[in-house]
Amino acid sequence: WKMAMKKIAICAAAACMCLVGAILLTTSAPTPMEALQTTTGASVATTSLYKTGQPSTDFPKPTSLAMKLKSPTLWKAHMTTNVGPFTVLVHRDWSPNGADRFYSLVMNDFYDNARFFRYADNFVVQWGLKGEPHIDEMYENGANIKDDPAKKTNSAGRITFATSGPDTRSTQVFVNVADNTFLDDQGFTPFGELASADDLDLFKHKINAEYGEKANQNKIINEGNSLYLQKAFPHMSYIKAEKVEVVTP
Repeated sequence: WKMAMKKIAICAAAACMCLVGAILLTTSAPTPMEALQTTTGASVATTSLYKTGQPSTDFPKPTSLAMKLKSPTLWKAHMTTNVGPFTVLVHRDWSPNGADRFYSLVMNDFYDNARFFRYADNFVVQWGLKGEPHIDEMYENGANIKDDPAKKTNSAGRITFATSGPDTRSTQVFVNVADNTFLDDQGFTPFGELASADDLDLFKHKINAEYGEKANQNKIINEGNSLYLQKAFPHMSYIKAEKVEVVTP
């Protein structure tokens, strides 16, 4: 990574960008048979989205409409991990491009089985490589989204995309476990926040911190969970399932 020390940057290295998920839809959101809107004005049927259990070769390409979903104005990403659940409250107005990408990833079960591969004590907890080489390699290049103007600070509990420079956000995200306001002018734009103090406590005290920052992102991309992470870091915490709850369409 381009991360020589905490006060430089949280990087999804340029060479390595970066649950069975159900969809929880409120009455104000589309039903499973209805279409979701994309940022291009097109529509996508929820039944066409990727679901865990399908072959990794079926995962949508970065250019597909399934990865260009328009985020609701306000929504919750409910994540179940092997150490307990947490919820992210996503505000589209904080970072429209970031919220749209995160929504597209969650709706396509991208984070199912993703490991919390970086634990920087009193700084950040990072994840966002799926651990499926075919998918991670596909999103390594050509999948980046444009930056959004910074509107919120990187205070404890807020979630932000990792980057390796301008306009390089792809799939990797991190939760600030401390107030990291020095990141604000480095291009790190929060798009959401943990929904409760209990959620932040999970990141501080329940996600396994024993492996620190030892995991190699290139190996995660090339070898995945089964050949690398599960063997080298058998007790690494991970996401089991993800689902969406729309608060404000």
